[in-house]
Amino acid sequence: MDGKVVRLERGDFATRTVYSADPAGMAARFRDAGAERVHVVDLDGARAGKPVNLAAVEAIAAVGVPVEVGGGLRSLEAVGRVLELGAAWAVLGTAAVSRLELVREATRRHPGRIVCGIDAKGGEVAIAGWEQGTGLRATEVALRVKDAGVGLVEYTDVARDGMFTGVDAAGAARLAREAGVEVVASGGVASLEDVRACCAAGIFGVIVGKAIYEGRIDLAEAIRLSKEA
Repeated sequence: MDGKVVRLERGDFATRTVYSADPAGMAARFRDAGAERVHVVDLDGARAGKPVNLAAVEAIAAVGVPVEVGGGLRSLEAVGRVLELGAAWAVLGTAAVSRLELVREATRRHPGRIVCGIDAKGGEVAIAGWEQGTGLRATEVALRVKDAGVGLVEYTDVARDGMFTGVDAAGAARLAREAGVEVVASGGVASLEDVRACCAAGIFGVIVGKAIYEGRIDLAEAIRLSKEA
């Protein structure tokens, strides 16, 4: 947000905490710890409905670790732009609900490079920077995007996000079983026990953010644990 590395609490833009003014430097730190994939969200873009922090995206991608970018990708042009800037994957969230034809066409044009983010509040999928409800359940959306050609879904329990209350590993595993897609869990990660829980649940991965920034998790150790699972 505003070109800086930030985290929110429960998706509330009024709770922003700034951790660095150098996104590329943070990505390099992750790379040096052994990260093989860096998750980036353009929070300004999520609210604006189009990418905003493109300079930061380009700088992060240039660090040399594969990057996935979401936030405001609601057109084929926007998807193409972040991929041109060096992102390995584009993450579609709002489009996964409101523009399924966009998801389908994006997967056709960029096979293997489209991921969908499913963010839920109280079991209901939320869009537009988590500010709008949809009346849809996560499994329903996951089945839709799977049919559109998406093989990986990132599931966030918004109520847990940034709160250190523990990740919903069981919910992510249930979504994977019910929808038949690979699932990454996100939101609430507080300790290495959350990483172990995700490994035990058999899901594809887990996104860790604030817990790294605040020293609760050593990234290199978390990566080691995941590789041993």
